[in-house]
Amino acid sequence: MIIRRYWRIAVFAPIVGFLLAAVVAVVMTDGGSGETDFRFWFVVLSMANYGVVGFVIAAAALLGGLATIAMFDRHLVKSPRMRTTLAAFGASGGVVLLSVVVAVLLSMLDDGAYTGITIAFGLVFGVAAAVVAAVMVHFAEWQSR
Repeated sequence: MIIRRYWRIAVFAPIVGFLLAAVVAVVMTDGGSGETDFRFWFVVLSMANYGVVGFVIAAAALLGGLATIAMFDRHLVKSPRMRTTLAAFGASGGVVLLSVVVAVLLSMLDDGAYTGITIAFGLVFGVAAAVVAAVMVHFAEWQSR
């Protein structure tokens, strides 16, 4: 039942994450000046790099949201508002968990100087993932009526 209702989210969430991160890359790298050909390829490479990071973050948010809904509302008997809230908290938790894992790996490989900023970025990305997850689940609930 969960897969039948949320299959669109499973398909489109990583694509949305890739595209949002690619737009952030364009905004961040478009302000420079200089050789236009160099800037074009720099923007394209930045879009690809940021897009992969966005894809990974979206996958973590997707897994967190679906796991939370599966844990707390397996048979989809609670209200749509509750499922939207669960998905938002789960997506945020999945992204924060990913950032904690990355921070632990960075501290094991290096001196741990970037641990705090990695977790802080995870919190910010978790809020963004929660908003996108809430919108996508709300739309899926609206479609299923």
